[in-house]
Amino acid sequence: MTFCPSCGAERKEGSKYCHNCGYDFGNVGAEETTNLNSNTVTQNSIPNVQSENSYTFSKILGYICAILIPLFGIIFGIYLITRDEADAKKHGKLIIGLSIVIWILSFMLMNM
Repeated sequence: MTFCPSCGAERKEGSKYCHNCGYDFGNVGAEETTNLNSNTVTQNSIPNVQSENSYTFSKILGYICAILIPLFGIIFGIYLITRDEADAKKHGKLIIGLSIVIWILSFMLMNM
């Protein structure tokens, strides 16, 4: 039994394309497939999966920049909002909001 090297879906016998993602099996070498009978898995056959903490560094740096340098905080917030992960989007919005609040407070304090 073999699997798609792109998405990991089971390859149907004799199929030229993956039924899940459309990957062309015509270009697949023997080393790129997974053979369950011999328990061999190659690096190319494992689908790309992001971990839950994939944007942790960006979140931390974004919060630090939001407090110290609000412009950079906004840039990090925009970066996080454009990611596919829902948690990253949430933190991106929070970082942008915090950056704006800090920026407004700093302008108010400078004009006193």
